[in-house]
Amino acid sequence: MLKRPVVVVFVEPAGSGKTNHLRLACNILREMGTRPYCISVKIMFIATRLATALGLFKLLPGVDRVYVVLDLLLNSVLLPLLWLVRTLVLSALVRRRVVLVEERLFGSVVDYLHAAFVLNLQPVVRRSLDLLFFLFRMGYGDGVVFTRCDLSLLPHRWKERGTPPEVATYIFTQVLVFHIIAKVLRRDLLQINTALDLGYNNRQVLNYITSLLT
Repeated sequence: MLKRPVVVVFVEPAGSGKTNHLRLACNILREMGTRPYCISVKIMFIATRLATALGLFKLLPGVDRVYVVLDLLLNSVLLPLLWLVRTLVLSALVRRRVVLVEERLFGSVVDYLHAAFVLNLQPVVRRSLDLLFFLFRMGYGDGVVFTRCDLSLLPHRWKERGTPPEVATYIFTQVLVFHIIAKVLRRDLLQINTALDLGYNNRQVLNYITSLLT
């Protein structure tokens, strides 16, 4: 009989240290013999990237909103299915007790809301989110780790890891969404300040995961 694993989701403002803390937790859990299943479930801009690769934006200026709408609607179905298959089905088949996930629903909501603000897509985004939330009822998580830091440190971290800087409106949307998540989840959420000692933070994460396993 397949047993559902404990699922812990890592979220953050871009550059706060989510990926590093997730990977470190994965490595230590492996050394402890827990054998975690570590994955990423993020929004996929398939139509937008395809249009960019084909040069359609140059041929048909002003149609970027159309491709973003297609991506939002597509992801409303694909993301929950991807979550269900990768997080619950596959992990159970390979008998993993713990699944650590980047982003999941929380990070995707940021992309939807930011598209609504920037491209004035509120009606489409509202319907897409309704579908997204409805389908995500098929899968759920047991815990959430929210990695945060002083926002003034983010530009330095983007430069350090060689990634383009995020626009201010996107960071604002991330912070807004994650503060709402923290308020709603309360006790079920672990918040760590990644400006603090990495070893201290990792002990917090491991203790949190261990408490969910017991």
